[in-house]
Amino acid sequence: MGEFVTGKRILIVGGGAGGLALASKLGRKLGLKEEAEITLIDKSPVHIWKPKLHEVAVGVIDQSVEGLLYRDHGLKNGYRFLRGEMLQCDPEAKTITLAGVSNDDGEQIIAERELPYDYLVVAIGGVANSFNTPGAKEHCIFLDSLDSANQFHHKLLDNLLLLDETSEKLSIGIVGAGATGVELAAELHHVLDSVKEYGYLNVDKHHLEIHLIEAAPKILPALPDKVSSRAQSVLDHIGVRLHIGVQVKEVTKQGFITQEDVLIPAGLKVWAAGVKGPDVLQQFDKLPVNNRNLIEVDACMRVKGHKDIYALGDCAFLVQDNGKPVPPRAQAASQMAETLYKNILNRLKGKAENPFVYRDYGSLVSLSRFSAVGNLMGNLRSGSLFIEGYVARMMYMSLYQRHLASLYGWFSALVYRLAQRLLKWHRPKLKLH
Repeated sequence: MGEFVTGKRILIVGGGAGGLALASKLGRKLGLKEEAEITLIDKSPVHIWKPKLHEVAVGVIDQSVEGLLYRDHGLKNGYRFLRGEMLQCDPEAKTITLAGVSNDDGEQIIAERELPYDYLVVAIGGVANSFNTPGAKEHCIFLDSLDSANQFHHKLLDNLLLLDETSEKLSIGIVGAGATGVELAAELHHVLDSVKEYGYLNVDKHHLEIHLIEAAPKILPALPDKVSSRAQSVLDHIGVRLHIGVQVKEVTKQGFITQEDVLIPAGLKVWAAGVKGPDVLQQFDKLPVNNRNLIEVDACMRVKGHKDIYALGDCAFLVQDNGKPVPPRAQAASQMAETLYKNILNRLKGKAENPFVYRDYGSLVSLSRFSAVGNLMGNLRSGSLFIEGYVARMMYMSLYQRHLASLYGWFSALVYRLAQRLLKWHRPKLKLH
């Protein structure tokens, strides 16, 4: 068994599913033993699993209960947490530049600073792609971060208050019927079914009009037809208005204008279509970034031309042996983190790195309390297995449990989940503040 090269500084930028899992594993393996210095950097002080952002947005979960505090987690798992956004990377000097940090009043607390590294991992995730649609950035909420989820939540509460007083209709438009758009539409109907319990006596689902707009010929376009068809049936049943095969050419204050010049009215607008890298990557002129702001990496996730810089997750562009890029999915980010963890350990021991091999285990989509649908992949002779209902719901919940296990270990994750359940018994079912 090889000896580790000690004292290496490993910077991980981005505390999403992949970055946080990698920091946790490296911290427990090396940081706690002081065999390497592991530093995790993120703009937010709190981690929420990205597939749950739509639940934060509608108030089904409370970040004060579900959220993971990076500083506390880092203390227990052997990594240091720094708050900030990476503005630039200098591969020659082996430094990154972090933006200053300001408080809610706009006062700067921490000035812009530089950090040195021996190994750098960029894991800043992806964002929805507006495709330069006029008005999208000005009028839509992009459900990509905890801040944007909270922004939507506050706007939703404002509209519920108005509805309770006026009994007018609330029209919500969602562009993009991938998993985020579909799950958000279902959760919104669940919330409107529940708010009367909390004193919104004049509000019910008849006051809500949800428009789900998808340019592709079906919803959930990346998933098998049977999954898409069943999800569409559920959404039709609960009253979501589906606009399939419809392209949006402009967004205004009144709503979405289609290519056929039809206005789809929406007072509250969400853009959940497409995936690209964050705009900040356009500034990284010394790294190979493609036209979708994705960092090009080799089979071992090394940034092309830079052996000490890696990228993983939605911000990375890795072409598989079949010629297709690794898809921007949470399971891909988790698998990449696991492979990169082993490769970094190999490098520290002077051993060769192994190429990343993506394994598609299928997809699960939650339709709130109404249902869940999905397909399972793996060693199945038929290729995939369609599941729905209770079984799909339980398997969907197990994905979150697996994520927690990657952060805490299985025993601690089970204890943590039990504690969350106990806390929920003493809290409202919906977050209404």
